[in-house]
Amino acid sequence: MSNISRRLTAGLAAVPFVALSVLGAGVAANATSPVDGDHKVPYCHATHSAKNPFVYIETDKIAVVKAHAKHQDDEDVYPGFWYDDHGTPTWFEGRGDPDFAENGCTGERPPS
Repeated sequence: MSNISRRLTAGLAAVPFVALSVLGAGVAANATSPVDGDHKVPYCHATHSAKNPFVYIETDKIAVVKAHAKHQDDEDVYPGFWYDDHGTPTWFEGRGDPDFAENGCTGERPPS
């Protein structure tokens, strides 16, 4: 095998590793940096179902800030938390009883 063929083969073999490292960096950029030790927040997502009005889920804090706090008629229940807003620690006010999420979104529905 010639020297050029070996170099070409080595270069082509490196392509998947470079692509994986670039994609991995892009995924990490979508998550928040931990401000208070964790970048996820547990909360009760409103379903508008009479039988099962809430579902317990955990997502990245930025998902609550950008999406979940603004839908389902403002019925989601979540604790207040700190998150990283482009390098600035920012407090995001909770909604409803924070113990409701701690209890797995079961029991009486908390007041809005």
